[in-house]
Amino acid sequence: MNRLVKTVLLAGAAWGALSASAVAQEASAEPQASNVDDIVVTARRREETLKDVPISVSALGAERLEETGATDITALQQQTPNATVQVARGTNSTLTSFIRGVGQQDPLWGFEPGVGLYVDDVYVARPQGAVLDIFDIERLEVLRGPQGTLYGRNTIGGAIKYVTKRLGQDPELTLKGAYGSYNQVDLIAS
Repeated sequence: MNRLVKTVLLAGAAWGALSASAVAQEASAEPQASNVDDIVVTARRREETLKDVPISVSALGAERLEETGATDITALQQQTPNATVQVARGTNSTLTSFIRGVGQQDPLWGFEPGVGLYVDDVYVARPQGAVLDIFDIERLEVLRGPQGTLYGRNTIGGAIKYVTKRLGQDPELTLKGAYGSYNQVDLIAS
């Protein structure tokens, strides 16, 4: 009797696994909304697709950041593996960042951080005032591992690249607003 129960259970599990794989194959036959071929990054200071870049890169586009409700650059911590990007102790505008455990715990004026921050390939030399709002952004790139060859010193842990959206030919106006508790009103106009 015990052997019969085991056989029936194993047959049921095998049948469930076969039907689940068939459903997965049917679902994967549908066209994907986003493909690795579509993601263009500038990790090596030139535009190339994400799959062609030989280093570990996480790229978050503007749509993804807006979907998750990201307001500033510290949102990278929730969406990037091996990265800690947070506000330093005792301040609300100083950035403390670690990639793969390499960084600087106490941001001091005389010392350069272990993770470089770049806004449109321009180095932000000090972590004070580096908690940047996500505004008019095309994508955020996190390059893990030493980046000294292309980005110079101070990138022993990696680099964070803030790539802004290019201006269009036609003038446009964008308004964004939010109303919160305690009558907090946030307005952004560009």
